[in-house]
Amino acid sequence: MSARRPGNPFPPGALNFNGFSFFNAISFQIVLGAPVILYAKSLGASSLVLGTIAALTPLLTILQLVAARFLHLTGYRRFLLAGWGTRAFFTGVVVAVPLLPDASPGLRLVILVAALFFFNLLRGFASGAWLPWLTALLPEKVRGRFLSRDQAFMHLGCLTALLVSAWIMAGTVEAGEYAAVFGLGFLAALASLWFLRRIPEVDSPEERRQSGVNVPWGAMLRFPPFVRLLGFTTFYMAVIGSLGVFTVEFLAGREKFAEGLILLLGGLAFAGALAGLALAGPRLDATGSKPWLRRSLVLFALVISGWFLIASRMLPASPWFVGALNFAGGLAGAVFGVANTRIIMGSVPPMGRNHFFALFTVVTSLGLGGAPMAWGAVLDLLGPLDIATGGISVDRYTIYFGVLAVMALFDWWLASFLHEGAPGAELAPLAASEPRPTIPVE
Repeated sequence: MSARRPGNPFPPGALNFNGFSFFNAISFQIVLGAPVILYAKSLGASSLVLGTIAALTPLLTILQLVAARFLHLTGYRRFLLAGWGTRAFFTGVVVAVPLLPDASPGLRLVILVAALFFFNLLRGFASGAWLPWLTALLPEKVRGRFLSRDQAFMHLGCLTALLVSAWIMAGTVEAGEYAAVFGLGFLAALASLWFLRRIPEVDSPEERRQSGVNVPWGAMLRFPPFVRLLGFTTFYMAVIGSLGVFTVEFLAGREKFAEGLILLLGGLAFAGALAGLALAGPRLDATGSKPWLRRSLVLFALVISGWFLIASRMLPASPWFVGALNFAGGLAGAVFGVANTRIIMGSVPPMGRNHFFALFTVVTSLGLGGAPMAWGAVLDLLGPLDIATGGISVDRYTIYFGVLAVMALFDWWLASFLHEGAPGAELAPLAASEPRPTIPVE
């Protein structure tokens, strides 16, 4: 890797990371976010189908367990380019679905879900290279600052995607408008590939070899800093995993908000994220991650409680209040995200790093993916429930938001058991001490 410029604490090619994050965020916010959820709902998708769409991305990260075995052989950049380049084809399929002639809504929905499945299949396999690559290039003392800046680019991309989508989808939304929004996601995916190609590879074969050492799962799960963070983050993912899809369904279905308004209000979450990163980013490396994780969870519990008050009809669903909740939720989510990424980068040893990151991502993603599917089934089951008592309405959304608020507070308590700081090389002798279990991906 070329030398770092004087006065610049970040590695060469850092701006290309940021450019990739910006355009990749535009693409996934459209293809995996609110626009595709609204389109699927317009085709008659049930809560379970919407939850399944939201679950595809995290559940298919299980393929990272396979990817971790090959990263040190191919290099990180080549691995990501292959996966991200191929998945662009399925983004194009999503663009074409609204324009299919004479296709019934049911058939369009089947093709849409199939395209999203293969899109996420490729993403799940290739994304195993991202965290090891980033960790290898970033000096530990600047990780908080860099991650904050990079996530700011990501949230700016999400905000851009929602604002442009809201402008295109203003008023009555027809098939052509949906195709135009998805087309923007396709073009952004192509732009992200250009930046990805310009990020420097890790020059040291020894670095890649060490990261690829085959650490047994049992050894990883006996390492306290890792396993405590694994449980804490998995529980958090179970809290937030369904919010993105069912707040959209709640506003579009029960509260009858227009599609364009939902997207505009959703954009405030990313404005809040930018504010959160500006607040936490400059301070993370000095204070550590734990204080920010706990603060973000308190704010999250308050935000979910606000949704509970709307669902119970104790407060009106005014756009102003919904916008404020989205802003605060985005702030909390961004602070949690950057603090959590920083703490996991410092909680695994260099030996076998690829496998640590893969196991961490897969297990936490099971919480992220299982939540929308489980809640989708529960919400469908509770569909007819509507009880008014003492000025409070109890329906399926009241129960949903109430349970999530309690879960967020429990995760705040779990944060007190996390370890802060980078481990030593205490796992190195365990790298080959026991046979690795069969990877359950067949």
